[in-house]
Amino acid sequence: MKITYDKDVDALNVSLRPGRVVETREISPEILLDLDREGNPLYLEILGASEKIGKKNFGKIMVGKKFLNLMTPA
Repeated sequence: MKITYDKDVDALNVSLRPGRVVETREISPEILLDLDREGNPLYLEILGASEKIGKKNFGKIMVGKKFLNLMTPA
């Protein structure tokens, strides 16, 4: 899994596994999930991420035991 942040478009991208995207579903407003042919999730994109996560907490996101620094460009 790889997590990146694109500050130019304020999008948080979570790459779950490699694969060919055949469908993108909007699972919530501005939250998109890309699926492969079998319906397995490949990528998750959160648009307007700093607002949804909260600017105060944006540099403090923890995945497992590691903090992510999302303020650096992807």
